[in-house]
Amino acid sequence: MFYLLLYGIVENEKLSQRTLEDTFNDFLFKTLFDLDKSETIRRSSISERLSKIDSDYFRQIYQCIYQQFHDAYPNKDKGNHHLIHVDSSMVSEASAKLLKGIDHKNGKKSVKYSMAFDGLLPCHSEVFTKATYSSEDMALPEAIMNHVKQDIQHQNIYVIDRGLQSTRTMKSFTNDAVTFIVRAKENRKHI
Repeated sequence: MFYLLLYGIVENEKLSQRTLEDTFNDFLFKTLFDLDKSETIRRSSISERLSKIDSDYFRQIYQCIYQQFHDAYPNKDKGNHHLIHVDSSMVSEASAKLLKGIDHKNGKKSVKYSMAFDGLLPCHSEVFTKATYSSEDMALPEAIMNHVKQDIQHQNIYVIDRGLQSTRTMKSFTNDAVTFIVRAKENRKHI
């Protein structure tokens, strides 16, 4: 399933169960991944398999691939600062589709995704399902601090959009030696 998803993402402009079925049944795919040429798969089987995969599996795969890529192409000058762009987005779906999420009590639930991007690849991600994380002042700092803990020897500069406004968080970043750039609101009072 992993090879099918990875190859499907690379080879297809739009990924769907139909394109995954076509990809799996393609001779080239079977040759590349040493599969039996007579083996076939149907969309319903793909759907069933995807529904049973724990989402943490994809996080672990991504971290493994990212680490291998990072090790294969290390930064030559570790003394340089690295800009890490951090942003969050809220995604809503009908509540029947999400088992966990931020309940808006209107039939929809949301999930907040925070991503950190190092200029080449996403280097950290967080998924928030509790209502307290609806605010960027809660989600962004946690994502940044978790990335700092992950990259202990970091000399990163975190670039944050206007979503972060809490001066307490900014002061906490300063106290924890987390270098950041934030786009503040106009007429901001400094402390």
